[in-house]
Amino acid sequence: MNLQINLPKLLFGYGLSIFPLLLLSGPLISELFLFSVTFFSIFYIVRQKNFIYFKNKFFIFFLFFYLSTVYSTLLNYYSLDSSLGGLFYFRIPLFAISIWFILNNFNVFNKKTIFFYNLFFLLIIFDSLTQFYSGQNLLGNEIISKRISSFFGDELILGGFITRILPIFLIYLVMNDLLNKEKINIYYLLLTSFLCFIVYLSGERTSFALLILFFFMLFYISKYLRKSIVIITVFFLILSFVLPSLKSSNEINPANRMFSKSYNQIFGKGEEQYENHKKKIFKKIYIFSHDHHGHYLLSYRIFKDYKISGTGIKGFRYLCRNKIYILENPALKVFNDGCSTHPHNTYVQILVSNGLIGFLLILFAFFYVLREIFLCKKKNKGQTFFDKNEIAKAIAISAIFINIWPLIPSGNFFNNWLSMLYFYPIGFYLYFKHINEKKIS
Repeated sequence: MNLQINLPKLLFGYGLSIFPLLLLSGPLISELFLFSVTFFSIFYIVRQKNFIYFKNKFFIFFLFFYLSTVYSTLLNYYSLDSSLGGLFYFRIPLFAISIWFILNNFNVFNKKTIFFYNLFFLLIIFDSLTQFYSGQNLLGNEIISKRISSFFGDELILGGFITRILPIFLIYLVMNDLLNKEKINIYYLLLTSFLCFIVYLSGERTSFALLILFFFMLFYISKYLRKSIVIITVFFLILSFVLPSLKSSNEINPANRMFSKSYNQIFGKGEEQYENHKKKIFKKIYIFSHDHHGHYLLSYRIFKDYKISGTGIKGFRYLCRNKIYILENPALKVFNDGCSTHPHNTYVQILVSNGLIGFLLILFAFFYVLREIFLCKKKNKGQTFFDKNEIAKAIAISAIFINIWPLIPSGNFFNNWLSMLYFYPIGFYLYFKHINEKKIS
């Protein structure tokens, strides 16, 4: 199908390209775009009777996961707000389907999109460095807890945002022949290195670890991108040593937070008072930190009473206050230790909220993505030419992989803003997988 309308391409094609900017502006505008692009895509899919977007295993998987979410939501009513979040979760998987549809019908892999990403990322880099050196960014946002946040203000999510948007930028570079085996574009490799440095500077340990994992997987899959990844790594190391040394004070020390603080939290240095009610693993280490350890212990207590159906997507925040679950330490006057809005790990959260049904589904998704990575590796190894679509698919699957990597703390899986970031690369993956399968058939 070829939609001969310029307005939809302008609104939805390029709207999809600038979606990171919409996310930066906050959840409201991005939610409006999600609703609009989903409605537009579903309307045309039904009108043209092009049901390939629904007659596939991915849609079936999304449907089963949604049904498990609805089941746990309806079975556990806490408030209207918590119920609506579960009932309307279907819009998030449909967003990924809509991205596939838009990419299939509008050519957005062009220089205009690259120009946007250049301006967008250069602005973020300049603003972040301004905040790092002067203490305030261009909007007057100050450094919080010795960490930069750029345009995100009080929300310390700068590193996570860049980590999840950077793969999409690399896809656009590959599709525009700005990243391939024939030529090394130093400018874009340096730009990517600066973005990696900003993630490091943000002090977000999870985001930095996932960024390393992303490039490691990409290095493993694609032999054609290895030289570029090595150059990016060298540039990053140079930036990490040089730029922080130009700052007179040592107030922000990302290396200290990334390594020293992580070591102390894992081994419980300075947290010995918690050892009586938060037993360490092998009596030596906590899972990430004593706070995270508490979340997981508390989650396990709740899970034992909601094994099959789960507690609902916001059940943890309500039940963790219950006296039969909380981790008490009367000596320290701590009576709700481990309680939070969510368990801070995707798999633990889904185990608690959706029960074993949802947990088995997300576990299946993880092993499916792992299988796809090995298949991509095998196909790339046997290719004698630079296949843009196959490389772009490898980038997309690597982005999905880090989003569902289990052995790391994470944000709220059902948070609208984070869910849109999680499902954004899925739409690109579905598109490139479909393109590659059409070429074979």
